[in-house]
Amino acid sequence: MSRRRIAGAAAVALLALILLDQSWAELPRRVRSLAAFAPKELAVRRLGGSGAAFDRGYFSFLENVRRSLPPETPGVVLTRPAGEGPYLYLGAYWLAPRPVVDARLLSQWGPASGWVTAAYAVFPPAGADRVIARLPEGTLWGPAP
Repeated sequence: MSRRRIAGAAAVALLALILLDQSWAELPRRVRSLAAFAPKELAVRRLGGSGAAFDRGYFSFLENVRRSLPPETPGVVLTRPAGEGPYLYLGAYWLAPRPVVDARLLSQWGPASGWVTAAYAVFPPAGADRVIARLPEGTLWGPAP
């Protein structure tokens, strides 16, 4: 038996196991969702997926930060909602390859020179210094002088 046939059989078996574990009533909804999101941009598809389901506004914020970062930015300090959860993980994943550090760790050591701060749900007053971008979900601050 060839490797191709073995791989095909394994894929069919895996698909069967996944389908047996799913609710059959949910299958039509998943197919409609797949058909609706498949032709869309990657960020839009991910926003509609389960990875961002815990806080879709936060995912939108990260995408806006990614698009607004100056190209020479060496790293990002991320302020996020209180509590644990996937906030820091999603931030590090979505802003890669730039390093991301939680703002709560800055008391232990400060960020390197040139790092910017992405503040979720923080809106500075008009005329505030060092604002790179005012985003619908927060603010992107420039590096400290």
